[in-house]
Formats: sequence, C-alpha cells, structure tokens
Amino acid sequence: MSHPAVGEYLNRHYVSAFQKIATFQKIGGAKVGGNVASYFCTADGEVLHILPGPIDPHTFLREARWANETYNLAQLENKAAGDLRTFFRKAHLDRLQQEHRVRVPVERLPEEANVSARTVGDLLDQNAQLNNMGRVHLLLAVAPLARIEHVYQSVFERILNEKISTNPVALR
Repeated sequence: MSHPAVGEYLNRHYVSAFQKIATFQKIGGAKVGGNVASYFCTADGEVLHILPGPIDPHTFLREARWANETYNLAQLENKAAGDLRTFFRKAHLDRLQQEHRVRVPVERLPEEANVSARTVGDLLDQNAQLNNMGRVHLLLAVAPLARIEHVYQSVFERILNEKISTNPVALR
C-alpha cells in the first residue's frame, strides 16, 4: 500500500511479507491479471482476518485496525488458545450478520476437528450470493484461526476465482 496512513499503521502493528501464488503478466511496466489477498495473522501463522482482492486504502486501514483491535481485546480478556478461536468465530459471525445480513447459528457450524478443505469449499459454494468479504467472514467463522497454509488455497480458488500457479511472471 502506498497510502502513508496505511503504511504507518502496518509498520507499527504488523510484520509484512508476500508470496506470489498466481500468474500475471507485466506489459509495459503495468501488472495485468492475477489477484491479491491480504492476511492478518498471529506470530504463529493463524489467520485473524483476510482482505480478498484489491482494497482501497480507507477500507484496508479499517480492516487492519479491526483485526488488531479484536486480537487485543481477546488478549485483554485473557483468552486461552481455545477461547481465542471461539472469540474470533463469534467476531466473524457478528460481522457476517451485521454487514451481510446472514445469520449462521454456531450449532450449525461443523466441529473444528471436522473442518476440511472440502467442507469449507462446499460451504463457500452454497453461499455464492455473498460478496467476497462476506465469504471471508463465513470461512473464518467455520475455521477460526486456521493456519494460513490451510486456507490460502480456498481464498484464491473459491473466493477470488483464481488458479494457483507457480509459473513465473510473464514480461512483455
């Protein structure tokens, strides 16, 4: 993000990294194709929040603050590891209901031990009417604090409709 307030906030509260997982082209210095997802994670790689696709600076900063402040609130309430998952599940369910008018009763969610990529994919496909941010909240309500390596493929292929590729960037 080139917006100064976003860069300042990220530098103060996060460690940034990137990984290319899809193919795009550079034509005359401009990036063509591909997509992006931003992940806000714990130091252990557990996903607190995801921003699917390019996001304007105002929204990016709001969502970065939400992830950070929600995590800090959970820490303030001294949540143990299992409680932290429950806390974030509820936080994503609340946003799903408030912002997307979708209510998913906790008792209808699969047990965390039974969550698989197929379960997540099926649930995302059944809720295709949701926009990408709504689908992220659904994903993270089903699999709160999932490790990034367990969700990035669902985000790219089921939410952003991109294929993961190890092909190099094509220059023209």
